[in-house]
Formats: sequence, C-alpha cells, structure tokens
Amino acid sequence: MNIIKDGTGKGFNAQVYENNKLAVDSKSASLQHTISAEENQAYQMIGISTLSSGETIVMQITNRSSSNIVMTYLRHQIVGASGGTAFPNVNNYFSIRLGRTYYSGGTELSPVNVYAGSGNSPNIEAYSDPTLVGTPLEIDRWYTKADGDMYTFNKEGALIIPTNQGFEITYQGDQTSGTIYARVSFIME
Repeated sequence: MNIIKDGTGKGFNAQVYENNKLAVDSKSASLQHTISAEENQAYQMIGISTLSSGETIVMQITNRSSSNIVMTYLRHQIVGASGGTAFPNVNNYFSIRLGRTYYSGGTELSPVNVYAGSGNSPNIEAYSDPTLVGTPLEIDRWYTKADGDMYTFNKEGALIIPTNQGFEITYQGDQTSGTIYARVSFIME
C-alpha cells in the first residue's frame, strides 16, 4: 500500500475515493481575474475626445514600467457625429496601433484599479489628444457603421506592450463634431 504524504511535515495523507481516484480540488479563472484577485494589478481606463476632421488620438498609453502591459479588452464608440461623409464609408475608421510613444500635450488619463480599494497603480503615461513620436504600426482597423455604433475587442492577453513601447486608439475621419469614446482593460504582468 502506497501512502501519499502532504509534503509539509504535518502528517496529512491524501484522500482516495472508492474508485481509487485521488481527491483533488481545482478552480478555473481568467487571467484577468487571477491577476486582479491575487496581485491587484488589473485596470480600466477611459479616453474621450471631440471629433474633428483628420486624425484624433482618443487614447495613447506608453509603458514606463518594468512589467508588461497585457491588454485584455478594448472598446470604442462614436456618439453625436455630424458634418462629413455619411456612415459607412472608407474614410472614417478607428485604428488600433503600436509603435508611437508620448511626446507632449494632451489630456492626462488615469487608470482605475478594478480591485476596489487597492492602492496599486501602473507606471504608465496615458493621454488623449497628445503629440506622439515614432512610426505607427496598425494592427486593427474598424469602419464606423452608424452614429452610436460601439465595438468591443477581446484580445485575450495576446496584445502585450513591453517597457517603453506605446499603444494607441485613433480615429481617422471627416466629421466636424461629436464625441469619441474608448475604453481599455489591461493587467500589469
């Protein structure tokens, strides 16, 4: 007869069921939940800009931490668009990009730790409507279908922003007024 000990020196043995299977307990949770619950390092951030003809940078994040930013969810929307070409058309779209970093200006954005009461905050620079440096590398584009249209991306942690790298959500269009909204969820890993 073999006995499986607990390995801690407390003298506990493992339980075995009648069908000779070891008694085990497990829990399955998303990476975002696990990082939030165990490390208090899950965040959300909102960027809001006014539509104008040309490029509008709704949100730009530069990672200044030694940890990676791991993007889990992205959302964007336009509300109250007027002027310019009627939707949908090839000249009005959201663009998700990598490669540029913060240079100056804009409105500072504040990430919110989604573990209520946690004092942790990420070491990032985040702005709407800033001046950026570098060459953008577009990884996704979404053409606006209608005013009020909202779209959500589940990146499942595949989108990773390492130290001193940037991420942005921009809007390219010819509308002259309205509101652009973007929200990101991310963890620091």
